[in-house]
Amino acid sequence: EDGIDNDDYVKSDVISPGQTVEVPVHVRTSGGGRQELYMLFRYELSNGDVVSTALNSSSPSSSKQKWLRKMISVPVYPSLTLSAVLMPSYWKKREHILSIEMTNYRSDRQTSLEINLDKICIASRYYRVQQLPDQLGESDLYPSNAQQQQLYGMPASLLQIGWQERVTMHYLIIPFEDEEEAKYTLSQCHLVGENSNSSGTSLFNESEITDFVCLEHAHERFKTALDAHEKEMARRAAEQEESNQPRHVAQIRREKSSMESEKSGSSHSNNGQTTPGNDTGSQSSSGNGDLVGKSELSYHPTSIMNLCPPEESSSKINVICTWTALSSGNAEDEVIYGQHHLRQLAVRPQAKSKGCPLTITANHRSEIEHDFTGGPMKMDIEVTVRNRLVESPVEFEFALERQADFELIGAERFRWTLDGGDEIVVPLQAIMSSSGIYNLQSLRLTVFVDNLQVPYLFPFQWIVKVNPNATI
Repeated sequence: EDGIDNDDYVKSDVISPGQTVEVPVHVRTSGGGRQELYMLFRYELSNGDVVSTALNSSSPSSSKQKWLRKMISVPVYPSLTLSAVLMPSYWKKREHILSIEMTNYRSDRQTSLEINLDKICIASRYYRVQQLPDQLGESDLYPSNAQQQQLYGMPASLLQIGWQERVTMHYLIIPFEDEEEAKYTLSQCHLVGENSNSSGTSLFNESEITDFVCLEHAHERFKTALDAHEKEMARRAAEQEESNQPRHVAQIRREKSSMESEKSGSSHSNNGQTTPGNDTGSQSSSGNGDLVGKSELSYHPTSIMNLCPPEESSSKINVICTWTALSSGNAEDEVIYGQHHLRQLAVRPQAKSKGCPLTITANHRSEIEHDFTGGPMKMDIEVTVRNRLVESPVEFEFALERQADFELIGAERFRWTLDGGDEIVVPLQAIMSSSGIYNLQSLRLTVFVDNLQVPYLFPFQWIVKVNPNATI
């Protein structure tokens, strides 16, 4: 799919004979190879004194509008690959870890194949992003002086990756605690520099960053609605062909329910009034005492509000990576600006999860001292099991595996069901008879899905260090 964004129109109303006007056009392509771009230009011939353009004049044009079609063949070379992985954080129950991997696969020239990564932007309504500190070595902070001169004095806060080099950055996805804070947020994290978690100045403005991801999101929604409409029309056409034949009871009921839904939809559209500023709609009483149903506020298809809807259940994040590179121009190297994005990444799955739908965290002391002459050491632990799914309940079995060097006292095995987003806290007590370093993670969860039992073992450790010869 190709996307074209033209936010700069021709400044001059008239193009003189032999004159050339350059109009910058930003193009997004999918895949590589040679791609054909279909360009359509509309123009009018000037009568010498009065210039009438369809874009600026409200009155009908006296001259005839003309159209020019042009197919442009553009070679598309590989540049940057962007991939992301989301996983729950086992330190705080509502936070998540986002790992972004970027690889340089440029092949458009022989030399100077470096790509300068500017920043990572996250567009969301219910989450903000914080870059984890100390991920890059001191030698990787700034590009060379020669490269800075080639970039015509651009800021030295760019992370440069060479040809076929790969870098992985990790970010903390933090939800807003207060529902009133849930509004559209564009978190801008510079890869290097002191302002890695601020929205400081950038080579790109906010509109340029989000234009293409909003346009692609609107296109996908349009295709989905069009496919659903075509299927419905095909179904009605098939039913129309079979109208002369005896119908089943199920067909009659389906047609009746469809007619009732259409009537109720038209009733809501006539009575429900949308008010600007009401994100979730409201209920009010009309003058004759009838109750007006909830109205849903609609947004422009290519707007940021439509990209980040107000429904919390559909909350997702959109990852955008902006970068610069050197490209071979006609006379000398030119600086090109590019971006890659990953759209609609679900932070929390709705009803199904590819991995374990449950997360576990433990609250315990990491280091403790004990005098073992008075007996074994006892330490309290709180294990929290939380359902990651938003809408579906999860039935599971909680089981503790016995260990040889310590013992866990508490609920060793039980069966429970957690609704979407709920959690349960299980108090335990660990008993150690000698000093040392212990891994307290001995938990196994078995999830029951469609009469199947799926066991999960978690590959992380709950470490506690026990020091001897002292009193607590």
